Order: sequence, then C-alpha cells, then structure tokens
Amino acid sequence: ATPHAPAVSDSATTLSYAELTGRANHLAGRLRAAGVTADTPVGLWMDRSAEMAVALLAIVKAGGAFLPLDPDLPVGRAVRLLTDAGAPLICTDEQRAHSLTAGETGTLTVLDCSAGTLTASSPTAPDSGVTGDNLISVYYTSGSTGTPKGVASTHTGWTNRMQWMQAQYPLHPGDTVLHKTVLSFDDSAVEIFWPLIAGARIVMLPPGLHRDPRAIADWSTHHHITALHFVPSMLTLFLDEITPTRDPLTHLRHVISSGEALRPDLVTKFHDRLAHTPARLHNQWGATEVSIDSTSHTCTPQDEQTSDVPLGDAIANNQVLVLDEHLNPVPHGVPGELYLAGLGLARGYLGDTRKTAAAFIPHPFANGQRLYRTGDRGIRRPNGTLTFLGRADSQVKIRGIRIEPAEIEHTLRRHPHIRDAVVTTWQPTPGDRRLAAYITTEHTSSENDTLIADLNTHLSDQLPLYMIPSSITVLDHIPVNTNGKTDHRALPEPHFEADAVAMRPATEAEQLIDGIWAEVLDRTDLDIHANFFALGGHSLLATRIVSRLRTALSPDIPLALIFDNPTIHTMAEAVGHLLPPSGTAAGRTPR
Repeated sequence: ATPHAPAVSDSATTLSYAELTGRANHLAGRLRAAGVTADTPVGLWMDRSAEMAVALLAIVKAGGAFLPLDPDLPVGRAVRLLTDAGAPLICTDEQRAHSLTAGETGTLTVLDCSAGTLTASSPTAPDSGVTGDNLISVYYTSGSTGTPKGVASTHTGWTNRMQWMQAQYPLHPGDTVLHKTVLSFDDSAVEIFWPLIAGARIVMLPPGLHRDPRAIADWSTHHHITALHFVPSMLTLFLDEITPTRDPLTHLRHVISSGEALRPDLVTKFHDRLAHTPARLHNQWGATEVSIDSTSHTCTPQDEQTSDVPLGDAIANNQVLVLDEHLNPVPHGVPGELYLAGLGLARGYLGDTRKTAAAFIPHPFANGQRLYRTGDRGIRRPNGTLTFLGRADSQVKIRGIRIEPAEIEHTLRRHPHIRDAVVTTWQPTPGDRRLAAYITTEHTSSENDTLIADLNTHLSDQLPLYMIPSSITVLDHIPVNTNGKTDHRALPEPHFEADAVAMRPATEAEQLIDGIWAEVLDRTDLDIHANFFALGGHSLLATRIVSRLRTALSPDIPLALIFDNPTIHTMAEAVGHLLPPSGTAAGRTPR
C-alpha cells in the first residue's frame, strides 16, 4: 500500500517497504535454492540491524522456521541448538560466521548476511506452499532434563497473536516501534511483525544498548517511539530516567510489560513518571508454547491499590483454565494450575514427542483439542480477575527469562571433578533475584578457589550468561529430606567470602567506585582487582552502577564502561579524569 514508506531503520540505513520486501524476496529465493522448504529450521544469529529484519522475513518467505540465537551465546551452545533442530543453514554476520566456520559444524551452511551483503532485490517471493499449520519459529527454552527444548510454533498461532495485537492496540502508518529486545526472547517478534503488518516503522536500537535504560529513553524521544516492551525489572530502570528535565515522550502510547510479575508499586511509578503522555501500561502473560502471550490487562490507577496486578483476559481465540491436579475446574477464589488452550498452541517441542505429550495434553472439555500445562499457579478472584501466584514446579524466571535449574545442574555435573550439584535462587536484596549453585567435589578445601574459577569457565563455554550462577558454594554433602530429595530449606545462605588479602582502594576515583559497588552489590571489603561479574554482578546491577557514576561525575558515561572495565581499578583509571579537581567526590556514594 505504501511501498516508499520507511519500514526499518538502524544506525546506518533506512529501508522502505519496497526495499525490505524486495531484498527479503531475493534472499528467500537463495534459501529455497539451498534446500529450505516448509518446516525447515533456519538459524538466525545476528545483532539488531536492517539486515536482520531482511533475513528474518526471508526465512519466513522461503517457508522455513526461524531459529533465533542470542547474539552473546557461546559458539558451542549455538552449534548444539542448531544440531538438535537439524538446521541445515544459518543466517549470520561476518564475526559469527567466522566463529562457526572455525569450529566443527558438520554440514551446516553458513550464510553471511553482514551489512552490505543483502542488496539484491526480487519483485516476488518464491511460492513456499506454506499453510497455517506449518512452522514459523523454533524458540529454544531451558530444559528440565539438562537439554534445551525447541518450541515449534505455527503460522496460525502467530498470525492470531499479531492480528489481535493490532486490533487491540492499533498502530498506524507513521507510528514507530523500538526493536530493543534480544531476538532469542520471543517478545522481540512483536516488535517486528506487529509494526510491519500496520505500515509502521521499526527502529533498531544499536547492539548492546538494550541494557542501557538511558539510551532507550534517548532513542524513544529522538525517534518519536509509539510502543515499547519491557520486563518489569528493566521498566523500573527506564522510568528512573524519565525525569522532569527530560523532553516528554509525547508520542508514546503503549508500554507492554511481560516476562515477570508486574508489581502495583511499578504501576504507580509508571503513572507518576508518564502522567503527561498518552502512554498506557499493558500487563501481558503467557508462554512461548502458546504464541508468546495469552492474556492482557491495561493497568488503571485502581491497580496501584491491589496486592497483585491482574493478568487480564484471554486474547482472541485463546482460553485460560484454572484446574486442580485432576484437571477439574476450581471455584473462584481457589488456587489452581493455569492451562492454556486455543489457536495459539505450538505444535510441540521439535523432535521430542515425550516432552510434547507431557506438556500438551488432551483438552478434558473439548474433543480433539489440546491444553498446554504452563506450570504457573493462579487464582480467579470472586470478581473474575485472574491473578498470578507463582510456579508449580522448579522453573524460575530471572529478569524475564525462563530457566530450568536442572539444566545448569546437569552442566555442572559434566565437569570431571563435580560429584553432585544443586541450583536454586536467592535474593541478596529485595527484587534482585539470582541463581546460586551448591556443589560437592573430590577436591580438598584448599583447591576450591581454583575449582570454582574452572567451573565458571566450564559454564561460560556451554551456557548463556544469564544461566551462570552468581554464587557457587562447596558443601560436604547436599542436604536431603526423609524422601531422599534435596532439602532446599537446609541449604546455607549463599554468600561471598571477603578476600583476606583484598587490595583496598587507594586513589580518590577508586574510593568513589568502591563506595558505589559496595552499595549496589551489598558487599564490603571489595578487592579493587575483583571482576564485577564474578562477584555476582549482572546487567541490571551494572546499569545501577553506571547510573550512580553518571550522577556523580558525568551524564555521558556509557554503560559499556563497566563491561569494558569490570574491576574497581580499571573503572577508576577510565573515569579518573572526570573527578572534580578538589576531589570532593572521593569516598561518597551517590544516592
């Protein structure tokens, strides 16, 4: 309808709808020639860019199912997922193409889709023969048996999801959506397909900046962003950046929160910080297995006074049931397990009929239909409001990402010196949820420091960063209850031992940074040469540290500072020139 309208922009280029479509058509033809047909998984391992959007559409146009990989994934795990899916081909960029070709990838075809490589155009897409029952995506989630499982979703489910989104929260030509979510997180697809079916524009946030709430706010203001998506933990940091001195986000209409429970106090903060904008906050809940989300609730001031923000009503052609252990409906006001039904259900787990049968069960009240067992617990209040109560199994969510502790335990046990391992969660400070590992080993206590360093390397080579525990504690034995199962309540509180010979801060810059780290990490006696991430730091805590440094020294300090300089000593060297001449900032912790 509007071939010359902008479809997707990144830092370097803007593609019109005609250019995006033509380039995707041409690449789709190349994929077909390489053997991609309906239901063929095709890897997609790229940073956010216009080329990534071309490759994504091309895979779908060729009839394939895109298999998104986290840009920061270790190459070994990337190859493992591609192999498990039976993907014959991957679209990637030059850097990752080199890492794949340097390793052992078997018969995998590596297609370089770097900037400048996808300029050829075709007027029509190949005839893929795809129907609604064919696959559109394969998203890998953490697996309880130690093996990730690939959720095989269909065009019917995703089409229903995107059409409902557009009907519920209409976008118009000229509107703009910020694509900031890592592609391996399924909500990212909403930031791409939703605007493209409406003639709106996608703005690609540069790689790495999805961790930086100030950059997200700046890009949202500069590009007149209409819709944003967050997990609640990042939404909190984003709202901290919305201050009276900042230009108002006058174009922002929709903010979507999902992936974690939305707290009433965050709803209050949203309404306070964005009071002078048309923005509304939508709480959504669902599962990758049921086309991303299945319920939605638009928040109101009344939600600020509740104990739990409602999950909302089922989206079009979806159904939410609250059932007991015998699959009988529970009365309003009685907790039960949440099950999902309807058009959104995935085909199952790729190549794993056993896991599929366990999670996708026959619908007890509708012949020929299925239910998905979410593992979430919920309750329907007397007024009909659906509320989330937590998990019914061991699965956890860390900053919106589903993690099966058992997969991390299996990875730990594969280390030759580990006898047993248990992984659980802990909160050193309220709201800061982390993973903690407990291990038993044949080593003597004097060798533990070396072993733990080796274990961190072992885990980093096989797992994404978000699955690496912040704490590893060596025990003589894993406590068990009378049934022989791990007694999680008997596990000691995770803690970090202070280094008896820790080097303390000497310069004014080191004293300033030490004070900030001590507050954010809730630790004292930090060694100025200790690595932030080895101390239990993660991306959200890194954001808080840089935010305090910006307040104390300069608003222009980039978030990348802490990733490039992850010790107190190296950070101090990097920012020392920003200290006031009088040195009055030394030793103070900005609040």
